[in-house]
Amino acid sequence: MGSFKVSAKELLLVRKKLFVEVGIPELLKNGFTQSPFSTSWSGRNNLGDFNYDLCRVADDSELEYLDVYINRGDRYIKVKLNIFKLLPEINSIEQLQGGDGLNYCLMPNSKSQMQLRSDDYKAPPLFYMLFLPEHKIGWYFSKSGFDRQVRKLTELIKKDTANIDCFVKRWHELHEPNQTDWEGNRLENK
Repeated sequence: MGSFKVSAKELLLVRKKLFVEVGIPELLKNGFTQSPFSTSWSGRNNLGDFNYDLCRVADDSELEYLDVYINRGDRYIKVKLNIFKLLPEINSIEQLQGGDGLNYCLMPNSKSQMQLRSDDYKAPPLFYMLFLPEHKIGWYFSKSGFDRQVRKLTELIKKDTANIDCFVKRWHELHEPNQTDWEGNRLENK
């Protein structure tokens, strides 16, 4: 009796469907929108994987930027958060419409990016890698085991996207927002 196998294509599509049906609606409820930048992704990318860029502007002119990667060849949904202090101040995400947002994702800005359920733990890495949940489809040996892992990931993505403000708070404990212009070009912090 062999173990149950799922193709790389099916693993990719299951994770994409899960995030689109569960994660995005929860983020929209929390004030995030599809990124307004002309360089942002919302769906399949050039490599055949999936990227989703979502943003919101906090009251203090801080851009909260989520990059979501769903790559072929692994079992993760990688949700990365970064926050920037925009100057001049901004009142609405619509003010950024059509701009070039590529600099938000490149070095040196990407140094303060925090991957949810990976970069935000206070425990030693070995502890959380072994015992705490991650945004991935875990190991399975049967169809029912696979379905169970998909349900667990669905519940975790729903919980974490519904409670995104907890991760924003944790990001602020670990980092200080870089000051940038509206296209992500770094300015000297005052």
